[in-house]
Amino acid sequence: MNLKKKAGRQVLALVMALISVLAIPGQQSLPQSQIGGAELSAAPGLIQNAKLENGLELFVVENHSVPLVTVCVAFRGGALAQTPQTAGLFHLYEHMMFNGNDKYPTKDAFTAALNRMGTTNWNGATGKEYINYYITVPSDKLADAVDFWAHAVMNPTLNYAVLENEKQVVLNEIRGYHSDPAQIASNALESRMFPQFPWRKNIDGPESNVAQATVADLRDMQHAYYVPTNMALMVGGDTTIDQVRALAEASFGKWTWAPEPVLGEPPQGPIPQGIRLVTSEDQFYRGIAQVQFRWRGPDVTRQTFDTYVSDVLLFLLSSPSGPFKSAIMRKVFGLYDAEYIDFTYPTARDGGNYIFSTYMLVQKPAAEEPVLQRVENLRQIVLSEFEQIAKDPKAYFGEGALEEAKTKLVDQNIYALESAGSFVTDTLTFWWSTAGTDYFFDYEANCRKVTWEDISSLIRKYLIGEAGAASGTADSSPAASARPPAATLVRLRSSTFSADPRMDSKITELGYTRVTADNAFWWQK
Repeated sequence: MNLKKKAGRQVLALVMALISVLAIPGQQSLPQSQIGGAELSAAPGLIQNAKLENGLELFVVENHSVPLVTVCVAFRGGALAQTPQTAGLFHLYEHMMFNGNDKYPTKDAFTAALNRMGTTNWNGATGKEYINYYITVPSDKLADAVDFWAHAVMNPTLNYAVLENEKQVVLNEIRGYHSDPAQIASNALESRMFPQFPWRKNIDGPESNVAQATVADLRDMQHAYYVPTNMALMVGGDTTIDQVRALAEASFGKWTWAPEPVLGEPPQGPIPQGIRLVTSEDQFYRGIAQVQFRWRGPDVTRQTFDTYVSDVLLFLLSSPSGPFKSAIMRKVFGLYDAEYIDFTYPTARDGGNYIFSTYMLVQKPAAEEPVLQRVENLRQIVLSEFEQIAKDPKAYFGEGALEEAKTKLVDQNIYALESAGSFVTDTLTFWWSTAGTDYFFDYEANCRKVTWEDISSLIRKYLIGEAGAASGTADSSPAASARPPAATLVRLRSSTFSADPRMDSKITELGYTRVTADNAFWWQK
């Protein structure tokens, strides 16, 4: 069986940046010290931070091993900043950025400039909470690369004819997303988990928004979100903060200050009770059910300390041979493998949530206990295990486990710095956009503060409720009514789904909704 394992959350905190000191006004750098048993000076990167007068932030990750630099421009936005009317337009704007500006007015001129710089890698991405664009060039072309992005972000052409052509490209991509079973399942779940503002969890939006978009719509987006106070220039590789700061001043220094946009307000509400979804997919794994439970978690800018506790908890739960996964495997019949039990918390500004996921064997659907009933039982066992942890986490994991988890959390991030280029385009972009600079620089110190009492409190607050009871098999039980709601998603192969004659009755009995491409997306409600 060739299951593609979904990796557990990589806590992408910037170890090197976590105990920063003030170097000079407007500039931060990292001391040479020892963290988590690894010598910082031995790491290939040194992260430094500065800010221009117009609010634009600078980050430099030094790595002089090869004469290359990756130049990345990042903005806070994406799905997080969308409305029902603008959902999908950040993705469209991303495409338009590569189609010309005041210095390189056409796509051909834009591409020719990339070629002249000897660009080895270039791309752009629109995520749920950020947008970024980047290129990798020889380090002697750094000035050209910074100037290149300055023209692209400050003065994009946004030509009508080009827009009409690019709409078709984006619409084709959207149609692909909307027919992808994984996207259908994910959108169905998140649109129901966050019914107040579901468009803030969906990057692509309805086709009609893109089809009807105008140049004026994109200009409005540019003036609101593509402003210096909402941008970071990140450079990784063979350079220094002084060099980057001088180049940034020359290329971006005259960019007029504008107010930083408000993002993710008002906050997403709690997850509604009773969300249970099941999919039937022609190409899903044969004889396997994927099961996912989700709970509302902390938002990083609102319940900030809870996010540090969450990251430590993830490490406590992460070992396939540790007490949590071992107990789940022992108590639940027919799980695929402990390696495929994941508990994750993707740090988020908007609508943070915890995700438990695993795979369940369904070898004889008609003869075994109905798979949906097995999923209900699994949820209760998972909650019961969290109840045991909350009662006495030190006894559950072992006295030294907390400090070991903190050390592992810190140590793993040193490896992220091995590639300065991917560090700025992935790790640094994510943390700057989602959590902010202060969070980023104080991360390790705050994780070190987490106690066993914090772990227990977090589990009660977000997963089992203050009552801490996890008995019974239905959410209508008195004990369950005190618990925070958990959303459930079950993905099955179509043949597995149809092989069980009890499936339809169990869907009705347990309150499941069968998800298809016709009821998955928020605009279909």
